[in-house]
Amino acid sequence: MIHVGVDLHQAFCYMTAVDSTGRSLKAGPVDNRPAALRSWFQGFSEPVEVAVEACSFWPAFKEAIENQVGQIHLVHPQRVKAIASAKLKNDRVDSATLAHLLRCNLLPPAWMADRQTRERRQRVRLRISLGQHRAGLKNQVHAILHQHGLRCEFSDVFGKKGRAWLEQVELPPAAGAAKDTYCALIDALGEHINEQQREIALMAKADPRAKWLASIPGIGVYSAMILLAEIGEVQRFSNAKALFSYAGLMPWVRESAGKKTRGGISRCGSPRLRWVMVEAAHTAVRSSPAAKSYFEKLRQRKHPHVARVALARKLLGAVYALLRDGVAFDESIFAAV
Repeated sequence: MIHVGVDLHQAFCYMTAVDSTGRSLKAGPVDNRPAALRSWFQGFSEPVEVAVEACSFWPAFKEAIENQVGQIHLVHPQRVKAIASAKLKNDRVDSATLAHLLRCNLLPPAWMADRQTRERRQRVRLRISLGQHRAGLKNQVHAILHQHGLRCEFSDVFGKKGRAWLEQVELPPAAGAAKDTYCALIDALGEHINEQQREIALMAKADPRAKWLASIPGIGVYSAMILLAEIGEVQRFSNAKALFSYAGLMPWVRESAGKKTRGGISRCGSPRLRWVMVEAAHTAVRSSPAAKSYFEKLRQRKHPHVARVALARKLLGAVYALLRDGVAFDESIFAAV
C-alpha cells in the first residue's frame, strides 16, 4: 500500500508518497488543475490511499482524483496539529507528516459530506450570509440616527410605518445620502433573501425530515433546513453528547491529578449549528409553556445565558432523537431539571 499526504493550497498542493515501510517514493508541488493531479498518481504499482486536511478545496480535489486512488481520508486539521506539532512547518513537512500518520493509522478523521449535503449547506449558508449583511446595514442606519439624536417612535424602524418615518426624517446631506444608500441596499438584499427563502421552502417540502423537525418548539422550516445541512448524516455521531460537542454546546473540562475544572461551552465545531439552536431556545421560551417552565426553573439558580444554553442543548437532544431514531417530539423532555 502506498500512502500519500496532501497539503492543499489555493493554486497548488504539495504531495508526498511513502510506502508501507515509510520510505519516500515521490514528493513535490503539483498544480491544482484536475489533469495535473490525476497525472501525479499515475505509475504507482500498488494501491494508493490519500490523506488531505479538510478545507474549502477538498471536494474539487476529491472529484479530480477519486478514480485514480483506492481511498481518500479527510482529516481534522486541528487534531492533526495536536498530534504532530512541530517547530519546523512548511508544505513538505506537512504533507510528509500526513503520509506517515496515514501509514501508521493515526489520523483523526473528519466526515466527508456528500454532494447533496454540500449543496444544501451552500444554499442555507447563502441565506445566513445575506441576513447577516442586511443586519449590518440596518445597524449602520441606526448608528446614523443615534449620531444625530433621532429616535423613531415605532418599534421597528424598517417596518412599514418606520420606513415612512425614515424617508421623511431630516438629516445633513452626507448623513442623508448614507441613509438612503443603506436603505437601498437593505431593500436589494431583502429581495435576494426572499428568493432564497422560497428555494429553501421548496427544499424543505421535498424532505419529510424538515416537517418533523419543525414540530420541535423554536424550530421552523428555515431552522430545520439549517439543522439538516449542518448535521448531515446524524449516524456519524455515536450519541447525543457527540452532537452537542460538534455544536460547541458542551462545557470544556480540564482534569489532571484528580482535579477537575469545568468552564463555559467549548464553542468548537459548527458555529451555525450552535447559533440556530440558541435562537431556537429564545423562540421556544416564548412559544412553548413546557420550554418556558424548564428555562425559568434553571434561571432560578443559574445565569439566564447558562439556562438558555441548557435549553438549546435539550432541544438539540430532541433533534438527535428525531433524526436517528424517528422519535416524535415529546414535551416531557423538559420535565427533569
